[in-house]
Amino acid sequence: MFGKAIIDALRPKGRSAWEKFLIALSSLRSEISFDINGAPVWGIGLGNMVNPEITLDEIFAYLNQADKPCLVAIDEFQQITNYADNRIEALLRTYIQRCTNAHFIFSGSHRHLMAEMFTSPARPFYQSVTLMNLKPLDIEKYKEFATAKFEERNKHIDTAIIGELFARFGGVTSYIQRVMNVLFLKTPEQGTCTLDMVDDAINYNLNMASDTYETLLRQMPEKQRNVFIAISAEDEARSVKSGAFAKKYHLPSPSSVNSALKGLLEKDFITQKDDAYVVYDKFFDLWLKNYMK
Repeated sequence: MFGKAIIDALRPKGRSAWEKFLIALSSLRSEISFDINGAPVWGIGLGNMVNPEITLDEIFAYLNQADKPCLVAIDEFQQITNYADNRIEALLRTYIQRCTNAHFIFSGSHRHLMAEMFTSPARPFYQSVTLMNLKPLDIEKYKEFATAKFEERNKHIDTAIIGELFARFGGVTSYIQRVMNVLFLKTPEQGTCTLDMVDDAINYNLNMASDTYETLLRQMPEKQRNVFIAISAEDEARSVKSGAFAKKYHLPSPSSVNSALKGLLEKDFITQKDDAYVVYDKFFDLWLKNYMK
C-alpha cells in the first residue's frame, strides 16, 4: 500500500520523478508493470515480496533521498496492530526516526487503540508524536455543504435537519452522511426535505444492517453480550465495574464485567468517552435499543 501510494503520487509528475523511485526499488523492479503510456503500475501483492523488510528499507531510503521534503499520511494506522509480525511497530518507528526528509501524519478512528500506541511507555511509538484530536465539523459549514448538494439537483432542505442529526450522532459525519444520502434520495425534484423524514431515513439504515447486527449480537460470548446490552441501555455507562452496575443489570460480578469489557474493547464494539463506556457503532446502538424493546 505504501509503495503503491508513492507510485500513484509520482506518476503524474513525469518519467524522471517515478524512475528514481523504481531505481530505489531494486527488490521489486522486475515485478512492476507499465500501462500503454509507459507509466508504472503497481500490481504487486504480498506474495511477490520475498523479503518485505528489504522493500520497506528501499522505500524509506527513497523518501530520505528525495529532492523535496515528503509528507506521508497513513490513515487507520491502528490496523498495524493486527499484523501477524508483532515487530512491525518497532520496525516502523526505527525507519521513521531515521527518515529526516519526511514528515508523518498517523490518523485512526479507533481512539483507544491509537491512544495506547502513542501514550503507553511499553510501545515503540511512545512520545514520538504530537497528539491532536479532530473535533466534529462546524455545523454551519455542514449546513452550507448539504444545502448546496440539494440545490444542485433542484431540491431543498430544512436546515433544522442538520442540527437534529448533529445532536443525535454527536457530529460524527459518517452516520450523518448515510442518513443524508437516504433523505436526498427520498426528496423529489422541486421538493423540500423536512424534519419529519428523519426517523424514516434512520430506520432505513437500521433495517439495511439488521441482519448483520443480529448476527454480531448472537456471536458475542454471553457475558460480553450482556455487558454490551447494559452499556447500550445506559447510553454513557459510568461506574461499569461497580457492584451497583452489576446488580442493576443482573450481571454475575464486577470481575466478570471487567473481563467482558476487555473483550468488547478489543473487538471495537465499545469505546471510552471520557469516564464512560459507549457503544462504538451508533447505528448498532440505535438498532439494539429497538431490538430490546
